[in-house]
Amino acid sequence: MDKSRPTANPLETLTTRKAHPTDLWSGGNDDRRLNVNVIYTTRSGTLAALKLASRLGAHLGVRPKVLMLYAVPYTLPLEQPAVPVGFLEEQIHALTAESPTEITARIYLCRDPQRSLRQILQPPSLIVMGGKQRWWPTKEQRWARMLKKDGQEVIFVDQA
Repeated sequence: MDKSRPTANPLETLTTRKAHPTDLWSGGNDDRRLNVNVIYTTRSGTLAALKLASRLGAHLGVRPKVLMLYAVPYTLPLEQPAVPVGFLEEQIHALTAESPTEITARIYLCRDPQRSLRQILQPPSLIVMGGKQRWWPTKEQRWARMLKKDGQEVIFVDQA
């Protein structure tokens, strides 16, 4: 078993429009390559984050990666979430239709999304998250703060 991979189980990698040879965890000397990751929050928040990530990715020469973490309740087996996997895939495909650039997406079925995020994202990672900016911390703002404390570079985009 490859110990460099996180314990969260990636269900499936979805690549839109064209195949891309690199993976989130590339081996060899490429391990320190910068990644532009977009955390799937809401449809509108993720679209706002994708627009910024696409511009950043174009300047850096990398394709944005969308990470969707779906929490499966403990009462269900991890392989059988409450929402069909096909529905999650359709959400990603609908998102790619409105994306300004090609993206690579990965769906993770997990028990604890925050813990899984910490295991999945390896520095150096540029993380772009979208959500509503509020005076009280939203779930997205709490996740961004947590990732910043972990040493990640996080950009929070207000979906307005």
